[in-house]
Amino acid sequence: MPATERELRIGRRLRARGEARLFDALLSLRGVGMSRRFRLLRLLAVGGEGAIFTVSDDRDPEARLVGKIALQPWQKPIRISAKMLKERRANLSGEAGLIRDAGCPFLPEFRKLALFTNPLLVAARGGAFAEPEPCLVMERLPGQDLDLWLCRVHRGGVDKSALRSTLDRITVGLLQALTDLERRGFIYADLRPGNLRVVGRPQRRIRLLDAGACVPLNGDGTRFPHVPSYLPPRVFRNTDQGEALIPSPAISAAMAGRTLYEVATGKPPQAETYVDMARLARSPISPPVASVIAALANEDYERSSDALSVLVRAAKQRRRRT
Repeated sequence: MPATERELRIGRRLRARGEARLFDALLSLRGVGMSRRFRLLRLLAVGGEGAIFTVSDDRDPEARLVGKIALQPWQKPIRISAKMLKERRANLSGEAGLIRDAGCPFLPEFRKLALFTNPLLVAARGGAFAEPEPCLVMERLPGQDLDLWLCRVHRGGVDKSALRSTLDRITVGLLQALTDLERRGFIYADLRPGNLRVVGRPQRRIRLLDAGACVPLNGDGTRFPHVPSYLPPRVFRNTDQGEALIPSPAISAAMAGRTLYEVATGKPPQAETYVDMARLARSPISPPVASVIAALANEDYERSSDALSVLVRAAKQRRRRT
């Protein structure tokens, strides 16, 4: 089948990185059936650990689903080892279990860990090469990626006064999502706008795209997928010097502040640099929300729920005054 415009954009990015054969390999998976029920359709995205496809369900034709498969160096089959296959499949299975067991309304809804025969592997090599490939089938979240939305509103000449209520609501929504995860024993490590989804009416909420970015609060620091520029500068310097990055609600809260700074100003944070408070003050958000974002970015809160409580109290006081 011919490639869609989105697939062509993915292909251009991969070719620019010298991975044209990886793109061709992923396209060859379109149409593959899984668990006698699901089918991979169109390539939606390629990340560092997985590739995302749209998925059809024979038992529920109206369902909006996506499937995530573990990414391997398909363009260089000789580099693929049995150990690599097992490790990356195990990570994907762990992500599936997290979505299934956590029951978090801010994550995609789990549908199934489907299995399929991977045509990109030579089964004759035996072992892991002959085992079925897992695919995490889950809800395709409605709405729009937050990074694309931010580009539109901050660079598209949108009246800033009209943005205040929406940006304030995004701030509250993200803190609600992080608070919910913390109560379930997780933090969201890869806090950047590209991993967040803005859902419009009637839900009007933030959804978290990549469940693989969830890290147990009792983790040992061996796994913490993140973009360094969203780490608080103190933590960035410590990890740059070899210190282990141990998950904590305080780090998550500070990362949320830096993400929300980008939401408010349209300017991404820079690694090892504190956010520009003057720029934040000029942004189209309400003063109480700007104050909370500044405090988050400055590591003044121990957890996201503390910041959310401040905003809830401020909202109640405003209602009483009116």
